[in-house]
Amino acid sequence: MWTWWPNSEVGHTQEATKEIKSLFDDAPTIFDFPKPTKLLKRMLSISAKDDDIVLDFFSGSATTAHAVMQLNAEDGGNRRFILVQLPEVCDEKSEAYKAGYKNICEIGKERIRRAGKKILEENAQVSMEEDKPPLDVGFRVFKLDTSNLKTWDSTPIEDEQLDFLYQRMNAMVHRVKPERSDLDMVYEIMLKLGVPLTYSVHTIDVNDKTAYAVGDDYLLLVCLAENVQPEDVEQMTEYAPAKVIISRDSFADDTAMANAYYILRDHQIELKLV
Repeated sequence: MWTWWPNSEVGHTQEATKEIKSLFDDAPTIFDFPKPTKLLKRMLSISAKDDDIVLDFFSGSATTAHAVMQLNAEDGGNRRFILVQLPEVCDEKSEAYKAGYKNICEIGKERIRRAGKKILEENAQVSMEEDKPPLDVGFRVFKLDTSNLKTWDSTPIEDEQLDFLYQRMNAMVHRVKPERSDLDMVYEIMLKLGVPLTYSVHTIDVNDKTAYAVGDDYLLLVCLAENVQPEDVEQMTEYAPAKVIISRDSFADDTAMANAYYILRDHQIELKLV
């Protein structure tokens, strides 16, 4: 391929700036020197199959996501994207900061939302006429962080400091950090088990306790509720998951934990504890 592409075919920075301004209701410039969507579409059209995953480690204003969604709309592809961006803080004097965007990631997320909405609107009539499902313009956002589980402090303690040891042990009775949510734990479990983060996650009711089903075919069923009883575990088996993940803190004692193991074993379902 020729690497010298005319602006008429792949756009230019000024065109890209106008593109973002139109998405943000003609607001003042909120991102300097964006890449044009046409340029990214050209690169994708010669390098990515219609079901590839496109990875961009320098997301910026999320032009790559916009281009992937637009190209899918044009040729019926099913490309997906993974964007990575440091939460670089916007200058307090910038138009982006004045508009409420504190870092570059916030700009990119909003751009994907608005671009996706526009693409859906532009292709709604075509989908209806050709009886096609709506385009998938959904996305999830994850932030890099430490584990949701506390780690044991192994700093040596002198004999006269036994009170510190008791404090450490008491702090580990409940291993999940108090500021973390159940969904935080669900996604960490998915990562540790090698389950793609694109899998669906939805809540189900188990005898008035909340559990989380991962995957449309119930690949995992995660329960982090308190006081899980044998009848709760029996109801979980009705969903026929491949694995059931239950928090150790969910059981009142070892007997309840053992009962859960045997109930699931009888239904050929694996139990994992967190």
